[in-house]
Amino acid sequence: MADLMAYLKRARGGRVVETGFLDPEEQALLEERARMEGLKVAFFGGFPLAKRKVAVLYPPEVPSVHDPVAVVFLEKEPPDLGEAMGDQEAFGEGHLVAVSAKGKQALEEAGYTLLPPPEGALRAANERVRTLVVPSLRVDAVGAKGFGVSRSYFAQGVRAGKVRLKGKVASPKDEMAPGDTLLAEGLGSLRLLEVLGETRRGNYKIKVEVER
Repeated sequence: MADLMAYLKRARGGRVVETGFLDPEEQALLEERARMEGLKVAFFGGFPLAKRKVAVLYPPEVPSVHDPVAVVFLEKEPPDLGEAMGDQEAFGEGHLVAVSAKGKQALEEAGYTLLPPPEGALRAANERVRTLVVPSLRVDAVGAKGFGVSRSYFAQGVRAGKVRLKGKVASPKDEMAPGDTLLAEGLGSLRLLEVLGETRRGNYKIKVEVER
């Protein structure tokens, strides 16, 4: 678990502070704490719909911050770089890896050759439509799968009143229908576009649009 309070302490006094890669639960907690202290926060993951992201904390008078995350292509499996490395995906004969500046340096020092992603390796940033398989159409099942967090974590947010369905505070047991939109504080919005059918195991195959 990242030391979120240490990042916040460094950001006090008008400094711009970059964290390591954080898990979704840590992102939500940091965003809440930053808001309480009057700080702005931006998240960068390298991949569209990335789960692990770097947060940049900055004061309200700073208009914007740069994206500190790069996606590189490695011809062999990367080592575990901890908070210096985000999501990774197998691609062709290699791996696409999201890294911070520290991550790039660590890979180079370990003898890796950092190559640019092959053409077409990264989906367009505006490609938000995804096909998912979920056990039910309940808010907690669809939301957790769509936003890439654990079902227990998402259900906790629902119970805390941080998720709205069709403009109203949702409960975990509420079911979604095509056209419904979920708004989850700290995660974004999810719209159920279509129910494509059921799998042999009784799960639902659905198409959703996720925007962060």
